[in-house]
Amino acid sequence: MTAARFVFRLLAAAALAGALALPALAEFTPSGKLEIHYINVGQGGSTLIIGPNGTRILYDFGAVSGAQDIVPYLNDTLDLAPQQGLHYTFVSHRDKDHYFGYSEVVKAGYDVRVANYAPDSTKVVSSMMRKNWLDPAKKLTTAGAVKEPPVGLRIALGDGAELIVVAVNGRILGNRKPIKVKNENDRSISLLVKYGKFRYVLDGDLGAGKETCTAHDTTQLGVQTHVARALIAEGLIEPSRGVDVLHVAHHGSESSTSAAYYNLMKPEVGLISVGLNQGSFLHPREDVVDKVLIGNQRAGCVTAPPLQALFQTEDGLKGCSSTGCTSFTGLSIGDIKLVTDGQRDYAVSGNNRVHGGKREAPQDKTWRFSLH
Repeated sequence: MTAARFVFRLLAAAALAGALALPALAEFTPSGKLEIHYINVGQGGSTLIIGPNGTRILYDFGAVSGAQDIVPYLNDTLDLAPQQGLHYTFVSHRDKDHYFGYSEVVKAGYDVRVANYAPDSTKVVSSMMRKNWLDPAKKLTTAGAVKEPPVGLRIALGDGAELIVVAVNGRILGNRKPIKVKNENDRSISLLVKYGKFRYVLDGDLGAGKETCTAHDTTQLGVQTHVARALIAEGLIEPSRGVDVLHVAHHGSESSTSAAYYNLMKPEVGLISVGLNQGSFLHPREDVVDKVLIGNQRAGCVTAPPLQALFQTEDGLKGCSSTGCTSFTGLSIGDIKLVTDGQRDYAVSGNNRVHGGKREAPQDKTWRFSLH
């Protein structure tokens, strides 16, 4: 037995006997501001929200082991040790690129203390889904089994900031009649995060439906537009100014982010979680980025101002199909960090940690945007 191990056993024995208290684990110290982190998991998504009071919510877990990208980001980049844990998790919907990394995060010691949320689904529960998400949630976390969150759920984030569940499984805040969704992506949980003047929407792979003027051809329904109208009707966003930051859903696919949706949301900044390891999807698409969001090729039906900036975790896969090509207009900046005080401005930065493609975040560069 080594001397170090012998000393550890003595300390442990003494602590159990009540003679000596082992040192308390250091608590995570929040910044006092709202933070949103897009962890670069390649093709997929993983977004960490940290409230001014330190409440930690992890939304989606990517398509690869959580030990590859998520755990190092939490532990090394944020200095969030496993024993400090998470409060809530959301899996936007039951596709692999949104749940797969869950098991390695909790196996690394990151307990989920309050709730594990996801939409109910008719999708067959595979052995992969059980092994990498459902069973670890049920057996390894304090929060226990995954459950569907109620529409309208509000989670306090401190200093008046809050997260609101706006849509789940076709049920939308303020709408009595749910939309009958069949596509798994359209079950995605839509969240509004608000803090003072700041507004941000996160909605997984939620669809915007077909649209002739932007050439969006999809089997997904226009759930996003219903969500935008609900946000306005419920007084959660102002019709004249919309949101500050928009999650560009479904990794920039043409199934999402129509002109109709964009015109209602009026964002200043867009964030895309995307990667090279995407098969033949060609995300993010030109018919979303260049026809709707930004640049001088925007369709005539887009009436809201273009984005001031578009950031993505890394480049998509270069190529074209019969319906469109990959866009490289957005800035590829690796892990994305957004910080706001909710009153004056919000700041965006990236660390250029990409799995391939361009690195477009200048060293020590921070982009700042005023709140109005």
